[in-house]
Amino acid sequence: MQTSSEKKQPRFEHKDSTTKAKLIEIEREYSVPVHELWQAFTNPEALKQWWWPNGIHAEQVELEPIEGGRYFISMNGYDGAGPVGGMTGRFEEVVENERLVMTDQFADKRGKAITPDQAQMPGGWSDMAYITFEFESDGSNGSRFKLSQQGIPNEYQKDCIQGWSESFDKLESYLSKRSH
Repeated sequence: MQTSSEKKQPRFEHKDSTTKAKLIEIEREYSVPVHELWQAFTNPEALKQWWWPNGIHAEQVELEPIEGGRYFISMNGYDGAGPVGGMTGRFEEVVENERLVMTDQFADKRGKAITPDQAQMPGGWSDMAYITFEFESDGSNGSRFKLSQQGIPNEYQKDCIQGWSESFDKLESYLSKRSH
């Protein structure tokens, strides 16, 4: 796996707030080693098990977790609908077991980036957002990560945080089944 040559110094910092889009930050802890948590984020089959909030699932996950690599995560099941698109972008920074920085754009059913207007999203969405995951071992068999997400309009942040929380609960369930 390709990783950043600047292992300890992040090359990309997208942790900015604006008056229309405050920075979202969420931290979670899990009872698995950091390499198992990392695998849950970088393995397509693992991601299918937990990515998206309750009632939504990903049938298609394309991941190339290297710097400059592309990803697409489909969104299925929302309000009884079939595939409705999802999210896509590129990995800007990949430091194994430590950090993922990725762009975040709306995608059509085929994984092609589309604008918020094309995705029929109301509000002041930016065409591209950024997501950073920072991973850390707790020194024993536990690990944690911090999510920082830039570009979600303030009026949708509560829903976004709820969605991430549900996804991370599904991640916890996925990880606990794997460790038993």
